[in-house]
Amino acid sequence: MKSLLRPLFAKLTLALLIAGLMTARPVSADVLSTALPNNGSGGVFFDLTASGANDLSFEGFATYLGSATVGTPASIEVWVRPGSYVGFQGANTGWTLSETVIGFAAGTTTLTPDIFLANAISITQGSTVGIYLHSVTTGNGIRYTGTGAAPPQTVWGNADITFSGAHARTGAVSFGSTVFTPRTFAGNIIYSVSSIPEPASAITMLLLVAGSACLRTRRD
Repeated sequence: MKSLLRPLFAKLTLALLIAGLMTARPVSADVLSTALPNNGSGGVFFDLTASGANDLSFEGFATYLGSATVGTPASIEVWVRPGSYVGFQGANTGWTLSETVIGFAAGTTTLTPDIFLANAISITQGSTVGIYLHSVTTGNGIRYTGTGAAPPQTVWGNADITFSGAHARTGAVSFGSTVFTPRTFAGNIIYSVSSIPEPASAITMLLLVAGSACLRTRRD
C-alpha cells in the first residue's frame, strides 16, 4: 500500500510546490496626488509611466470640476494613446476614446468622489501611456493648476509611477478650443500594481523535502 501512495504523495508535493511558487501577492491599489487647482475648465493631458519594477493599471481618478453646485454631473471622455501625448494635442489622430465616465462636482476647490474606469488602462513596466481627460459638459469642465505668471510643477511620481503633464484645453469640446501650457492635472491618479509571485512557503518546502524522501525510498 505504501508503495502505491508514495508516487501519489510525490506528485501532490510537486503540485503544491508549483502552486506555492506561483502564489501572488494581492493586487495593491494606490494614489498619486498632484497639486490643487487654481485655473481653467475643460480637459487635461498627461503621461503615465510605469517607472518602477512592475506593470500597472490606471484604475481611475479624482479631480476638480468647474461647477460650484455640489452634485452636478459631468460627462468626461477618457482618451488613450500609446507613448507620450506630447505633440499630439491638436487632433484625435492616433487616440482611442476608451470610455466616457461620469463625475460629480463637489465644489470648485473640493475633489470629486473617486471616478473609476470600467476598463482599466494597462501600463507595462517601463512604458508610457498618454491620457486625455475632457469634460464635454458645458460649465462643468475639469479644472487644473497653473497660470502664465505661476508655472506649475508638471512632474510627479513615486516608486511605482511617474506622472508628467503640461497641457490643458478649455471649452466643452475634446480636441477643440484653446490649448494652454504649462498647465497640469489637479487631483489624484488611482492605480494598481500588478501582482508579483512570492517565494514558496515554509510548508511547501517541507512537503518538497518529504516528497523527495519518498522518491528516494521508492528507488531504494
